[in-house]
Amino acid sequence: MRATPFALAFGEIAPRFPAIAEALQLQGTAATDRDRFVLLEPVGRLLREIVPPDAGADALEAHVLLLHHAYLFWAAEQRVYPISEPTLRRAVAEKRMTTDLPHAAQYLQLPELRVWGAPHDANPPEPLDGMFVSEATPGGPGAIAVLAIFGMRPDRPGFSAVGLEGRADPDDPTASEIEIAAARDDGSAPFGPTLAGGTAAGLYSVANAGELLLLTCRLLALLDSG
Repeated sequence: MRATPFALAFGEIAPRFPAIAEALQLQGTAATDRDRFVLLEPVGRLLREIVPPDAGADALEAHVLLLHHAYLFWAAEQRVYPISEPTLRRAVAEKRMTTDLPHAAQYLQLPELRVWGAPHDANPPEPLDGMFVSEATPGGPGAIAVLAIFGMRPDRPGFSAVGLEGRADPDDPTASEIEIAAARDDGSAPFGPTLAGGTAAGLYSVANAGELLLLTCRLLALLDSG
């Protein structure tokens, strides 16, 4: 099994997580409630240590998102599902999906260099390593929180991350609905490669947040089949 982004970014910080677990228990706070999670004293102390002093609001929010997903993953015993290439192909082709989670939090680790996307519009595409997935609170029944990890490679000390919450809808909702729309502007099919030569190389792409959520929900539906 290859290294996870948790091991890369939080391996040295994980010994601090039991103090967060104790604070959650004392406060009677659900671990999935990010707004209350960030107010915990051990969380605030840890953020002051890992966030650069001159970081702006966006950087602070990104660190909170990463730390919260990392804690949930740690508290759920670091469950990793290595996704095989046949399973990935099934997820792309089949329509079945679910937001039912086998564990409170897990990491879906995709085959290397098979799925690509641009974490931010101004950035070039990067390989999608996988997704942290947990229950979204608040968010209503069936809502999940996803943190997608892009650009993990040996010559890079970090990675890019994209967070989103919602439910995938097979009826392709509009952006005004709580579910996330997955339609592409050019009308092409979801997961079709956007990189030059991608079809011949057997690559896939996620073109927007809706496709990312859709892929996650399809993979969740296939976990019990290997």
